[in-house]
Amino acid sequence: MIESYVEIDIDKIIENVQNIRSINPDSMYCAVLKANGYGLGAYKIAEEIEEFVDYFAVARLNEAISLREAGISKPILILGAVYYKDVKKCIDYDIDIPIFDLNYAKKINDYIDKKVNAHILLDTGMGRIGFRDFEENEIRELKSLENLNIISVFTHFSTADEADTSYTEMQHDKFKKIINDINDAFDLKFVHIANSAAAIKHNISKDMMRVGIATYGIYPSDLLREENNEELKQCFSFRSRVIFIKDVEAGTSISYGRTFIADKPMKIATLSIGYADGFIRAFSNLGEVLINGKLCKVIGRVCMDQMMVDVTGIDVKVDDKVIIYPDIYKEASKIDTIPYELMTSINLRVPRIYKKSGKIISIDNYIGEIYED
Repeated sequence: MIESYVEIDIDKIIENVQNIRSINPDSMYCAVLKANGYGLGAYKIAEEIEEFVDYFAVARLNEAISLREAGISKPILILGAVYYKDVKKCIDYDIDIPIFDLNYAKKINDYIDKKVNAHILLDTGMGRIGFRDFEENEIRELKSLENLNIISVFTHFSTADEADTSYTEMQHDKFKKIINDINDAFDLKFVHIANSAAAIKHNISKDMMRVGIATYGIYPSDLLREENNEELKQCFSFRSRVIFIKDVEAGTSISYGRTFIADKPMKIATLSIGYADGFIRAFSNLGEVLINGKLCKVIGRVCMDQMMVDVTGIDVKVDDKVIIYPDIYKEASKIDTIPYELMTSINLRVPRIYKKSGKIISIDNYIGEIYED
C-alpha cells in the first residue's frame, strides 16, 4: 500500500491552460516544466497537455532530453545555461537554448558545426543572467555568428506579482526599447516576457506567455490570489495515511529532542511521511494537516520518514487519509517560504498518481510500492 502520494488532476491543468490562454488568444502558450513539472511529474503532464500548448520550457539540459526521449515533440526551450560542449546534444534533440553573453555565444558558435535555435536572454532588472541594455552592441554582434539561429528574445520579470507595478513597468519599457533597437539586426520569429504574474495581473503577453506555477493552479503570490483576476484551480493534493494512534499522559515527550511535551492527556497519530518525502523539517511544532475534515497540528520534530500530529477529540483510525498542505499558501507562510518550494521539495520516492475524468490514468511509482486506493 502506498502510504504517501501526490494526486494530480490533469483536467484542472488543461482548464488552467485554457483559461490563461483566453487572456490573449493570439499569444502562444509556453508551459514551464522545470523541476520535474514543479514536482508534479514533467513527462506525464507534458504528454497530456501537449496539444493545448505551443512550447515547453525547462531549466536544465537533462530535463529537456528526458522530455524528448519520452516522445514530446513540441518545441522545448532551456531557460538556464547550457555548457557549450553540450550544445551539440541540443542540436541532436532539437532543443532551443538561451544566449546571454557574447563570449559564451562565440564559444558555442566555434564548437558546433550545425545551427542551433537560440533565444537572446535580456536582463532587464532580474539581475540573474542576460544581456543588459548598455550591451546592445554585443547583442548585435551575435548576428555574425553563423551557427546561432536567433529566433527570439526574452526576459523575466522580478516583481510582477507585487502591488507596486513601477518596477515591472520599467522592465517592460526597457525590454521594448531593446527590442526596437536591435530588431533590424535579426529575423525574430517572436518575443516573450510574460511569466504567470505578468499574464494574469498585467495582461502582458507579447507573442508568447511563459507560464509556470499558474499552469498548476497556484497563484504566484498572495496578492494575486486575493485579486483573483483569473480563477485558477489547484491541480494536485499531497496525501499520506495514519499508521498508528496512541493515547498519552501529560508529561509525555514526542519525537527527537523532546521539543514537545504534552501538558495534558492527548491522542497522537503517527503519519507515514517525513522530511525525506519533502515535508520540510521546519514544520516541526508548526505545520497543520487535514484528517477527516479537521485540522491537526504537527507536534514534535518532523522525522525523516514519519511525523506525529495531535488528533485529540477527533474520530481518527489507522489508515485514514491525510491531506498535507490543506492550504498550501498558509502553510508556506508559516515557514517563510512560498508554495513553489513546497511543491518542488516533494521527493521522488513519493508516487505521482494522475487522474483524468475522475479515473486513474497513470502512476509514476519510482520506488515501486503497491498502490491500493
